Amino acid sequence: MPPAPSPRAARRRRTAPLAPAAALALLTTAACTSGAGAPEAEADGGWSPVTIEHAHGSTEITAEPKRIVTLGWTSEATLLELGVVPVGINASSFAGDDEGRLPWNTEKIEELGAEEPALVDTDDGIPAEKIAALEPDLILAVQTGIEEKEYEQLSAVAPTVAYLDRPWMTPWQDEALAVGRALGQEDDAQRVVDGVDGYLAGLAEEHPEFEGTTFATGRQEPGTGDFGFSVEGDARYGLLEQLGFEPAPFIGGLEPEPGAFSARLSREHAERIDAEVLVMWAGSPEEREKLEGSEVFQKVDAVREGGYIGYDDTALTMAITSPSPLSIPWAMDEVVEDLSTAAEGGA
Repeated sequence: MPPAPSPRAARRRRTAPLAPAAALALLTTAACTSGAGAPEAEADGGWSPVTIEHAHGSTEITAEPKRIVTLGWTSEATLLELGVVPVGINASSFAGDDEGRLPWNTEKIEELGAEEPALVDTDDGIPAEKIAALEPDLILAVQTGIEEKEYEQLSAVAPTVAYLDRPWMTPWQDEALAVGRALGQEDDAQRVVDGVDGYLAGLAEEHPEFEGTTFATGRQEPGTGDFGFSVEGDARYGLLEQLGFEPAPFIGGLEPEPGAFSARLSREHAERIDAEVLVMWAGSPEEREKLEGSEVFQKVDAVREGGYIGYDDTALTMAITSPSPLSIPWAMDEVVEDLSTAAEGGA
């Protein structure tokens, strides 16, 4: 059973500012409803074929997409920001409501006055038959780890765009641009990216206490009690850097497994954690309580000195772990206030 909606899910988050041209583009597409596709790529209704390179080769989109299915996390957010509502999106058993819908997506769909897309459950694998039943003319799987066999299976249904380089580690900016390119709206997608980057830069400017403050972010690994800390390439790591923080020195000494976005640190070496701000993400209140009750964890400098922040809200965790143009402003206003308190030693 997916978790119940978080109390935070009912709160409106400040939206990231868009450049005027992007706002105009959204106005022209806001009337789109479920099943509607991108607006005309050219004034005369023409379409220029688009080729997108990705980890499993390249995909040519020869006709304007009108029925889009998104798999994995966050591609649907860029579509929604461009006023395009997919016919199917990935369900989230981790962070969604009872149906598996993420709050920032639902808010945007309501704003567009559209119907909710069909949900695609991928917890037990890619349901190619269910996806085919939605009759897509484009499948976006940019933030996934789909294997080549799955890619080939999906490509038999419709043109499919897989992850660009590393599974589950496509930077949200690159993903947004790939989605925009697939729709023939890369310039509009760039303005969406610029708007969110500008929003983050504004937060950094509002909080000079972040500049140069060292950070570490991660979780306690289930079963072992060891710590797993985000490394370069992880979205949480990148967002904190955008806000002006610097990775703690000990992070540079960790060795992640090839392709991993985190690296382990044995609990026996907790004294190495030299971050001024330490952000830990737990999958449940019980998991967080276990971490914070640990005698070893209590001795970490940031915990003793008011620099520790702990989260167990799954929606908030999802919003930051797999950020998108919708989830970042949905979550960051609240997170930034916590970060500010921690940076000043008052957490």
